[in-house]
Amino acid sequence: MVFSLGGYAGQLLHIDLTREKIRKVELSEADCKRFIGGRGMDAKILFDSVSPGTNPLGPGNVVCISTGPITGLLGPTAGRVNVASKSPLTGIYGNSNAGTNFGPEIKYAGYDGIVIRGRAKKPVYISIDDDNVEIRSAKHLWGEGVFETTYRLQEENNGYDTRVAAVGPAAEKGILFGSVIFDFWDAAGRTGIGSVIASKNLKAIAATGTGELRVADPDRYWEVAKEGWQGVLDEPGFKTGEHSSLGTNVCVGWANAQGWLATRNYQESVFEGADLISGEEFRDKFSTKATPIPGGRACMSCPNRCKRFGRIEKGKYAGTKGNIEFEGVGAFGSKCGVSDMEAVFHAYMLANDYGMDCISCGNSIALFMELTELGILTKKDAGGLDLRFGNADAMVEMVHQIGTLKTKLGKLGATGTKRAARKIGKGASKYETTIKGMETIVCDPRASKGFGFGYAVGSRGSDHLRAHPVFEMLRIPKEVGEEIFGSGESTTQETYGGKVNMVVWHENVGAITDSMGTCRFMHASYYAGYPIPEMLAKSKGRKDAHSIKYHDWISAATGMDLDYYGMLEIGDRIINLERALNVRFGIRRKDDTLPRRFIEEPLPSGPAKGQTFPEERLNKMIDRYYKIRGWDLKTGLPHKRKLINAGLEDVAKDLGERKLLAKK
Repeated sequence: MVFSLGGYAGQLLHIDLTREKIRKVELSEADCKRFIGGRGMDAKILFDSVSPGTNPLGPGNVVCISTGPITGLLGPTAGRVNVASKSPLTGIYGNSNAGTNFGPEIKYAGYDGIVIRGRAKKPVYISIDDDNVEIRSAKHLWGEGVFETTYRLQEENNGYDTRVAAVGPAAEKGILFGSVIFDFWDAAGRTGIGSVIASKNLKAIAATGTGELRVADPDRYWEVAKEGWQGVLDEPGFKTGEHSSLGTNVCVGWANAQGWLATRNYQESVFEGADLISGEEFRDKFSTKATPIPGGRACMSCPNRCKRFGRIEKGKYAGTKGNIEFEGVGAFGSKCGVSDMEAVFHAYMLANDYGMDCISCGNSIALFMELTELGILTKKDAGGLDLRFGNADAMVEMVHQIGTLKTKLGKLGATGTKRAARKIGKGASKYETTIKGMETIVCDPRASKGFGFGYAVGSRGSDHLRAHPVFEMLRIPKEVGEEIFGSGESTTQETYGGKVNMVVWHENVGAITDSMGTCRFMHASYYAGYPIPEMLAKSKGRKDAHSIKYHDWISAATGMDLDYYGMLEIGDRIINLERALNVRFGIRRKDDTLPRRFIEEPLPSGPAKGQTFPEERLNKMIDRYYKIRGWDLKTGLPHKRKLINAGLEDVAKDLGERKLLAKK
């Protein structure tokens, strides 16, 4: 049967590095209808291909790099790509998502994704030039940083038209949180997929595509895309231009004012130096163009331009250049108590060039700083570094030590904070803040309850981007929260009412956007996606409201018969598939929790002063979440009936044979 759905390229590249075999395999229409693409399709491939005992850094692990049916098309934010594998950092389902031109490029070359198996005998890279796909030597690139690797592969292939996905020397040396960097600065940073790629002796993928894509209903697609664009242009937050002018680092001032900016390894949630590492500070010091759009970069077909580009022109960090993002600033700035913007910017670009997740790296350094101040680590342990909060030079040096794995402490940091704390001992584990083995982002869950609950149940670990419920931070009218999530408390971050329903909805829609190939900001930050604009208009007594209607968008592109509720069902199916994958890797209810610091230690100051996330409250919320998801309240295992009703009969059969279904 010839592949008939629109939007897709219609085939996957399967590459076995051990056997040096390249196959082009037609995409399954049935799986497209069940999982859309991207993140959903990757989870299915991993479920079918990776056994529970697979070594994440062994040749038996599988890497998926996937797009969705909207990737590469017209419409707001159509430039996302997903990477997935069994994570070396957490030992469970690992994936990350990036905004980049690499995803559209492989679509134009004729592929919806790349599935990589095995391990090459010597360092290689993959060259994709439309139909011509080759495995080439990367001996000359091994050990090089991401930036140099990208430059050289563009020179060796089709110049700037070549898009590059590369891993850095930290991943080559065995760091557990290696990232995949697309086109110099766009990172799929979390869970260590870059380390899996490097373990396969694969340095990079260089892609050039000149083909076309078709949609099922061009006239309808055009109307749906225009409606989506208008929904973004009408959104009040977008109209301010702050995100485009300042990038994601606009969140520093916002986070500090609301009291959730993780500071000094989560001891506090307000930072006295926030103004010095803010989006405004970066714009004024390092922008390469004049305001109001100072050097902003955008993913394909994106009006937002949130990639804030800058350059340091003089001083000891002269020549540093690249994208700045909020999480990197939080990781090397407030979490480490560092208010030197030049040092923070430089540390972040070093992390990119070494090819390591800035969040995990920054958290490791912040942990070491707290342990130093507590006397658990000594100056001798740190190789003579004065590793205390606020020491910018020591922070930058630790990035080097972790990225090169040359020192004892650098090697510890390269394993992630959970392993490092256990190795250090002396009570150090009390001060690390991982969930399911992955480090927490810059939003303190004591101050933002929806975010915190999302961390606890997230399928890849401590994670804001499984839910990303910014809804609670925007002071949306309470009647909107009441109508959509069952409680007006869903519109305030310090409260608990409606938060489970809110997280479930955000997770479901997030699974859809990650699978179709669009950006999370549009449905969770701007809330330009249906039904939020309609509800906001209604609360103001208006009837007219433009919005992004993801179900119509997918339907017009692919030809699938899909409505809003059917779309949410697919999102729920993807979440259940990820849970099934994780229970095979050993995840149970005990793993859906928060670190003790967030449960037991009240915040000492700021708007959320005195707040914790009480364990009793968390457990009640998990009970409700499990009931909605169809998982067993005691174990967290899925019920057979739920999986079958979700269209996952094959998954239910597999878990049943492994005795991993909930007991009746």
